[in-house]
Amino acid sequence: MKYYIFLGILLTGFVSQAQVDTTASDEDEFDFSDFEPAAPPAKAYCTNKVLGQSPTSLLGIYYNHQFPHTLEVANNLDQNAPSRADAEIAAAQQIAFVGNFPLISRNNILINLGVTYQQQRYTFDNTGSNAFAQSLEDNTLHRGNITATLFKPLNSKNFVLIQAQTELNGDYTADNIDFGNLRFPIAALYGWKSNDRLMYGFGLSRTYLGGALNYVPIIYYYHTFQNQKWGIEALLPARALLRYRFNSLSYAGIGFNVNGASYSLDTYQSSLPRPFNIGSVPVSNDLELRRSEIRAGLQYARQLSGFFWMSVEAGYRINYSYSVDQGGDFLRFFGSDDPYLFENGLGNTPYFTIGLSYVSP
Repeated sequence: MKYYIFLGILLTGFVSQAQVDTTASDEDEFDFSDFEPAAPPAKAYCTNKVLGQSPTSLLGIYYNHQFPHTLEVANNLDQNAPSRADAEIAAAQQIAFVGNFPLISRNNILINLGVTYQQQRYTFDNTGSNAFAQSLEDNTLHRGNITATLFKPLNSKNFVLIQAQTELNGDYTADNIDFGNLRFPIAALYGWKSNDRLMYGFGLSRTYLGGALNYVPIIYYYHTFQNQKWGIEALLPARALLRYRFNSLSYAGIGFNVNGASYSLDTYQSSLPRPFNIGSVPVSNDLELRRSEIRAGLQYARQLSGFFWMSVEAGYRINYSYSVDQGGDFLRFFGSDDPYLFENGLGNTPYFTIGLSYVSP
């Protein structure tokens, strides 16, 4: 029917070139409302960023340096020595490699694969004749994870964000990696994008932010203020940044990051004599270092050339947990009174971080 109407209109047009219809009126004008569109309009989806957001690193290398501080350790080797001893750390140094690789990038779904590898090394002025401190000096702490991130916009206002990880952390060497020590953090949230400057959401995570396995609610909040200079980028309780953008090439910020993980101590426990007790507690296998810290500081990032950016950060590292459990991976809520195998006190200290990254266009 549509085709016959269309042909009729064409013929009418040709006839009108030959004669003038003196009876024509406003009521005879063409009315587009009489016709349905050939296809429905394309569905709109919200994007995964806000205006002015800090750039996403695709490839990056970062160096972190922590200044001298004290590690108070349980003296678990010499039963005749004091129960606790101080070990003096001259420096703690960490190097990290980060990669983010888009797998699917469409307006209705984004899937990203991230890879991170970190090495943490300690240099001691004095280990305090303690086996644990000596092991930290002799062995590197490794942390490696693979992260899959799904951003699924449901429409122009709502989205779902899911992140699943697999981690392998410990004092292992190349010839004694135990893949039975894999850990599996996961987080999911439901969010709203009110406009191009505001995204927020709420969810739940299975996390090791406190050092041990825990379940915590999460809040996602990204907001660039109307002047587009100031903004907030937060995923609580893990991190938050108050950002000021000088221009499209540089920004500065103040904020914090919570770094937490559980490290298997296979190399350390293999060095202990058997049988072995700490006080009246027998030491078995599956020792884990529950490590958690808060880094609060100032940062500055600037474009060097093209998509290459440099970042610097300086601040204060605050220890939350640096104690040792046995029994492998298990749930330990924040504020739990469950005793550790032995508790350590790690001193707080200033730090700085410098990084070079290739960012997303």
